[in-house]
Amino acid sequence: MNTVTVMIRAKLNGKYPYLPAVWNGNGRLKANVALVKGNEQKVEGRYYLRFTQDGRCRFNLVKGDAAVATVAAQKEELALKAKAVGIGVVEETKGEGIKLADAVAAYKAETKEHKAKKTYVAYACTLDLFVKGCNKTYVDQISRDCFLSFAAALKKGRGGQTVDNHLRYVYTFLNRHGKGGIVGKNDWPKYEVIEYDIYTGENVWKMLEACETLREHALVLFPADTGFRYGEVAHAEVGDIDFAEGTIQTRSKPEWGFTTKDHVGQHCFNTSRRESPTGLTFRREARKQARTASTVAFAVWGPAANSLEMAAA
Repeated sequence: MNTVTVMIRAKLNGKYPYLPAVWNGNGRLKANVALVKGNEQKVEGRYYLRFTQDGRCRFNLVKGDAAVATVAAQKEELALKAKAVGIGVVEETKGEGIKLADAVAAYKAETKEHKAKKTYVAYACTLDLFVKGCNKTYVDQISRDCFLSFAAALKKGRGGQTVDNHLRYVYTFLNRHGKGGIVGKNDWPKYEVIEYDIYTGENVWKMLEACETLREHALVLFPADTGFRYGEVAHAEVGDIDFAEGTIQTRSKPEWGFTTKDHVGQHCFNTSRRESPTGLTFRREARKQARTASTVAFAVWGPAANSLEMAAA
């Protein structure tokens, strides 16, 4: 049997076994997923091809990701079958390699697994546009002209910053496949960087005056006084507040698929966290509400709740 099996060599319980890679129903490998004791499991490792040659089991390292491993396995299996029927040399078709559509699909799957939803959507939409406008079949065929043509198409109806963002998504993908060198430093769009003013204290007070409920008041005060990002606000919990110290920490919460962007502190569960002083205005408001109501003016909008909830403290 001239069968080639794709394996992932990953660290598991202090050892480095070869684990069978997992395939999708569409004939593509699931990025960094292997079978561990019969169960699919996310692992970090390198791809290998396992096959039998001259009566010996061999392992060949694949220098690349799931898409590269898929193509490498197909080529190796064809080579072994050719050798079995007496063909000594298998000539490769010029330009043959990883199909662009397959490489993009694998990259999108990996991005969806490891990045935030908004990041995945941004990458996916941009790469779909690139594939639609690119007349190349294989990644190896992509040239500087392809990149510049895509840039020119993007400039129609889009600002410089937006075009730059889209191009960087494509560049990251190309760089993964060793094609980053086709882009020169003068190939990037030139535009004026506009720094937008943040909300002033007067702006915040105007928003507070427009608030009609305690929930709305809390939702304005909390991000304004802490400087938390949207995701940090959305995943904040009452237990994260230290009223005595006047601080609140944002922690990675893997059970909700949330990871902080800052890695200031680590604790034993490898959970990142960042602390921020809760603003004096917010604390005064929270304590005032605590004296007059059964709930504290703290906004909790986590995955466990589909709407803003008032949390008791």
